[in-house]
Amino acid sequence: MYKLLFLIAFLLFASQAQSQFRFSEAEVLVQSQHVWRGQKMGTTPTIEPSLTFTASRFSFNTWAAFTLNNSYSELDLVPSYHFDPFSVTLFDYYNPVPGEDNSYLNFQKGESRHSLELCMDNYSNEKQKLKWLVGTFLLGDKNEETDKPYFSTYLEIRYPFTALGIETIPLIGLTPFRGYYADGPAVVNLGVTFGKELKLKLPFSIPLILSFITNPYTKQSFVIFGTGLAF
Repeated sequence: MYKLLFLIAFLLFASQAQSQFRFSEAEVLVQSQHVWRGQKMGTTPTIEPSLTFTASRFSFNTWAAFTLNNSYSELDLVPSYHFDPFSVTLFDYYNPVPGEDNSYLNFQKGESRHSLELCMDNYSNEKQKLKWLVGTFLLGDKNEETDKPYFSTYLEIRYPFTALGIETIPLIGLTPFRGYYADGPAVVNLGVTFGKELKLKLPFSIPLILSFITNPYTKQSFVIFGTGLAF
């Protein structure tokens, strides 16, 4: 299943890349903590590199996160196809377990550290102010009681705007049924992110990020600082 889905993505990318393949952007961030959809990952600050290539309507991103004490690490491959007015994206999340035997190329049932999520969003649609995302796990989130997939689903709504030169992104994220995020329907991600890029007379800029996040389901709250280099 993994190989088939990525073979399809690779063939789409290759067909677009023949005439328009190009480097799009690169970024290295340092975050005070890594919080994903209202859940904290790891126990120390993270280093998060990212690299993106584009070809016409197709893009391919690779993103990673590494905590300073090796309590958490992640490597994602993210092919995406941009329609009008939305995008379809396949996330391959690779999450090795600290202290255990991990192999990136091990796709055996019960042993693989990969999970796949199919997402649809309108984040790249500049005409639509209200942004939305819907993501469902296809593989890698098994219900241990039934030995069947949860198909965990996450829905997020954002309303980004700029005030005093600062990009402001309030958001709310929820899950409609039991799965990875909660034991039933719940709001799991609520907060706001402030961002600004310092433009320098150099071949890179310096992003500054401040986020206030709370998870009403787990009753946890986070303040996150981030900075780095963007090319």
